[in-house]
Amino acid sequence: MSQDPNSNRTPNPMVENLRQKLVSRMPAGLQSKLEEHLPTLQSNAKVGLEGAQEFLGPLWQELRTIMRNTSKKLAKAGPSATVGSTFRHLCFVGLNRSELLMSGESQSVFNDNWPDLTSDNIKRHTALMFFAPRGLDGKPVNPYLFLVGEGTTEDSDIADPNIVSLAEQTVGPMALLDLCRITPATPNTVNMLLVADTLFHWDVKDNYVLPTTATSWVRDVEMVLKSYPRTTRAHLYTQWDTDLLPPSDRITIHSLRDFPLDDDTWLNQPTFQERYGSHMMVFGIIAASLTYAGLWYQGKTLQDLTDQLSVVEQQIPRGGQFSDLERAITEQEKMWSKRDLFGVVVKDTARAIQNSGLKATSFEIRVSEPENPPTTYVVTIDAAADVYQGWLQQEPIARSLILNSAVLDAIRKPPTTTGFKLEGLVNANALARDFKPYASQLRTVPAVSATTAPSATASGPAQPFVTQSDVRTLEPAAGNPQPYLNEGGTE
Repeated sequence: MSQDPNSNRTPNPMVENLRQKLVSRMPAGLQSKLEEHLPTLQSNAKVGLEGAQEFLGPLWQELRTIMRNTSKKLAKAGPSATVGSTFRHLCFVGLNRSELLMSGESQSVFNDNWPDLTSDNIKRHTALMFFAPRGLDGKPVNPYLFLVGEGTTEDSDIADPNIVSLAEQTVGPMALLDLCRITPATPNTVNMLLVADTLFHWDVKDNYVLPTTATSWVRDVEMVLKSYPRTTRAHLYTQWDTDLLPPSDRITIHSLRDFPLDDDTWLNQPTFQERYGSHMMVFGIIAASLTYAGLWYQGKTLQDLTDQLSVVEQQIPRGGQFSDLERAITEQEKMWSKRDLFGVVVKDTARAIQNSGLKATSFEIRVSEPENPPTTYVVTIDAAADVYQGWLQQEPIARSLILNSAVLDAIRKPPTTTGFKLEGLVNANALARDFKPYASQLRTVPAVSATTAPSATASGPAQPFVTQSDVRTLEPAAGNPQPYLNEGGTE
């Protein structure tokens, strides 16, 4: 009986916990069905994943291989860097002779010593290419010591630091290219470089340095080419006159400026910071200047906006000023809400004087506190001095006056030394509450500019009532004021 190898596998606690949480959130009927078919679903999913892996795995590997080969072909098909496109001047150091190809020139300059060919003005843009042999132990030699002829050791502990420093100063900022470190050529290809007094060639295995002269270089090139199979193609890089070379389909001639630049041969290749450090510094200075100018302009604009906001803030009342202004506006609104009550009190007082038969000379209506919204109106009526003598005549007319008024809440006789005077009180809050339903109707009626009320008795001519502009101040007299009478006639 076969047994599933995965049956004894310990389940993952995290997976089990997640499965339990998912199952607990499902409805009861769905939970039972899921628990029943869960093993079957898991086995089917595992089989499907294994089949997908078996099918997609080789396909993915094949796709990666195709992409890698395509990238290599594109890299080879793309333009490669050459020494002519990288450096302005090219200086080749041979075995006993040197060759310098200046920028824009087609003919080279020769000399026994390379320092005599290069000056300080062109060193920064010159590539110094040489053929430094390896040491006895197979390690590369020190390029600076090799160029100045002070030794070929690579070990800095053995070399004199002063000699190395002097050699570095002699070379200066020139780019050093040790062609003996060049990358091997492609199969079935040999590359040759004919410069100074040297014929340098390299193939798929190694590179070789051969001495030559201006009269023997054709024979040397043919000997090198004969050492390779007939199917091998050759590339010759030189600036010499190649008309002496017999025509051959195997050799392709190139200029020295087309010589490929190999990064492995560039010993003192500058880093990105060294190559573009000055450019980045100039760019940084320009960016900093532009940023400073932008910040200055932005700060100036913000300062102008700040000044404008300061002016606006000064115009806006704050703190106590705003509270006082709000309080004053509220009081004005309250006073305007009772602006129609004054006319009502005037009309009602005139009507009460006329209906009660009181012979009045004038009456005055004022508020107790003119600075605040009115809460009480004080009505003062001056009667004829010779008409009402004593309490028996004054009491009935005062009672009749309050009974004929619709707004007077109480009335009294204030203390006075001459004549007869009555003083009444009107509750402004109660009157405003009662008058509010009829305010819209009464506002359409023209305001009374002057009110005249003839006397209701026949004892004499009618007495005119004064308008609001003729109101005079009530001056209390000495003595005890009489108590107010309410509408019921009681004290």
